Amino acid sequence: MLYRARLRPACLAAALLIASPILRAETTTPVRDPLGSHVRGASPAVNTLIARGAARSATFKRLLDELNKTDVVVYLETNVALPVGLEGRLTFLTAAGGVRYLHAQVTTGLRFEELIAVAGHELQHALEVAQHPRVRDGRSMRALYERIGVKTGVPHRYDTAEAQSTGRRVRAEMS
Repeated sequence: MLYRARLRPACLAAALLIASPILRAETTTPVRDPLGSHVRGASPAVNTLIARGAARSATFKRLLDELNKTDVVVYLETNVALPVGLEGRLTFLTAAGGVRYLHAQVTTGLRFEELIAVAGHELQHALEVAQHPRVRDGRSMRALYERIGVKTGVPHRYDTAEAQSTGRRVRAEMS
């Protein structure tokens, strides 16, 4: 009986902290995600690719570590159906509970080293989004890249010198 009496207030306090959006909104530190990594594969195979990429590329690992310190979560997947000429892309999914969710896609059919280099390029873009807390939806993300990016020749597609450089660094480290 004494055990239950001690447990009940602790459970109530934990429930109030978890349930209170006001308390979470006032916090100034990034939301710590209970699932761990802020870069998640959309499948177990992609999670394995992420782990292998981090083991072989210091730059790729740095991107993972830096994203883990932010309020951005990136779901990474390989995709057969990317538009012709596009090896990767990053889109905004949603913002909820103090977390911004992004979707990174890399085309299938690439060699492992190239796939990780393209993923590193897209994760650099995710880090660019993380550095701009006002990016809260697809429209504000497009406005960010209109400001910091370079048009690729296709409407609403942008790139940055830093993402290009990051992809090259990852590619070199994978060799």
